[in-house]
This record gives sequence, structure tokens and C-alpha cells, in this order.
Amino acid sequence: MLWREAYKLRQRVLLIWGREDRVNPLDGALVALKLIPRAQLHVFGGCGHWAQLEKFDEFNRLATEFLLDGDIARGFAREVGK
Repeated sequence: MLWREAYKLRQRVLLIWGREDRVNPLDGALVALKLIPRAQLHVFGGCGHWAQLEKFDEFNRLATEFLLDGDIARGFAREVGK
């Protein structure tokens, strides 16, 4: 996706960043947060570029909670729970 098009995103977006990321410094996350209307940002301290590996359990919990928080996911969870 081109950054100049990011403002067009309408779905919720979860940005996950490592505070010590030297590939994509935190400034990039702050730019994305401003550009994407429904973005939310989580920054892991003591973490570099590979948050999904470096903070495996926390990353999975955060991503799962984010994905299950949407209307479609709630409807799916209710349907499965019948």
C-alpha cells in the first residue's frame, strides 16, 4: 500500500511496533497512526523489528483480542457458541 493512499483505509488497523526497531523506527508508526483513520498503535518495549517473535505470547494475545473485537468476529463467536 502506498502511504499517500493510507487515509482511504476504512477498516480498523492494528499497528504493532518494537520500541527498539532499527529497521522501521517508531517515528514511522506515529506517521502511520496519523494517516490511517481507524488505526491504533501498540508499542512493545524491549523489542526490535520482529515483535511477532520477540514478544510471541503478548503479540498473539494482542492480535487475537483485536481480531475478536470486531462486529463480524463477535457475530461469529456467538454463532459458534450456539
